[in-house]
Amino acid sequence: MSTSKNGTLRHPRRARWAAMLAFATNGALPASLLARYAEVKAELGVDTAFFGLIVAGYALGGMVALHLPGVITRWIGVARAASFGTVWIGAALVLAAAGVAVTNPWLVLLGLVLAGCGDAVVDVAQNSQGIRVQQAYGRSLLNSMHAGWSIGAALGGAVGTAAAVAGVPLLTHIGIWAGLCVIMMTLAARGFLPESRLPSAPDDAGTSPAPESSVPASAPAPSRARMVLILLPLVLIAVAGISVEDIGTNWSAVLLSGERGMSAESAGIGLTVLLGAQFVGRLLGDRVIDALGQRRTLLMSLSAVVLGLLGAAWAPSITLTLTALALAGLGCAVTVPIAYARADAVPGLAAHSGVTWISWTMRTVSIGLSPAIGATSSAFSLPAALTGVTLIALAALTLQVFRRPGARG
Repeated sequence: MSTSKNGTLRHPRRARWAAMLAFATNGALPASLLARYAEVKAELGVDTAFFGLIVAGYALGGMVALHLPGVITRWIGVARAASFGTVWIGAALVLAAAGVAVTNPWLVLLGLVLAGCGDAVVDVAQNSQGIRVQQAYGRSLLNSMHAGWSIGAALGGAVGTAAAVAGVPLLTHIGIWAGLCVIMMTLAARGFLPESRLPSAPDDAGTSPAPESSVPASAPAPSRARMVLILLPLVLIAVAGISVEDIGTNWSAVLLSGERGMSAESAGIGLTVLLGAQFVGRLLGDRVIDALGQRRTLLMSLSAVVLGLLGAAWAPSITLTLTALALAGLGCAVTVPIAYARADAVPGLAAHSGVTWISWTMRTVSIGLSPAIGATSSAFSLPAALTGVTLIALAALTLQVFRRPGARG
């Protein structure tokens, strides 16, 4: 890595912006379709339960990828994995849009499954790169990297909503948007840092611990039982965050249009509001973590998720519903980045393995989330289903309350 005249590292600074652009692209690409989900549901003519099964295809694709994202990333490197995966996602989403055009729900499901496979690869690649950049700086930065995803997703959602209001055919809209996102990811990947094992992420106190090189290279991998104990709290933290994103992407438009009376064309605003709030939380998250530590930050964040989800479920008006979605988005901002950073720091694992396992387990657990919400909604109501999802964040919050300071997970 080269050094500028004032002694600062240039490549990490360039890589920091490149990683943020990569996250933004990864968020923007699928969000533009997700914002039109109310329209997609209406075009396909399926009930709520079946629609929940269809949209779960994205998570299903990530689940069936298993450990391949880590293998692929180690094989071709993070830059190529991010670029290749984005091309794959774009092509798969075009296939899904084509399925909507011919009103074939199974073709839509296939496209979303394939897109989820590609997203799993990009997810591991971009998070591994974000962690490398954070380690190069020696302070908390991963949340700001995820802020790139949030603003990209909010932008993609806004573009999708605008395209729906303007009457742009879904297939045309997704085709053009996918091409633009592929170009942006290719440009971002050129600024990535090379593969390396640098000092691990900041600890609970917000300070940088000893370099990873202080851990023996031959450190044995944790036993299966020990791995479960380490990863379970991290999985719950990540799933608590991803559940908010799932509700925002798959159900906020349905909630606003079906429960609050907003028009289907405008209901995508719920996704934009939630992800916009998440962006603000991630932009400020690193400073909060450095000041308060991860544990206190998580306690506040998970509490906000619980209150936000309950508020969104039962708010009596559109304005209060949007406010609650914003609170949930703000609360979930740091959950997934913290889970990834902690998993990456587990000694004895191959490069990218910790990130891969959290990503895979998170997707596997969340695979049933949308179908469960859909089924519960059909049996009772969508607000009741969202209330049930709150239990995930409540469980994660409870574990953090009783977690020993400095303990892994």
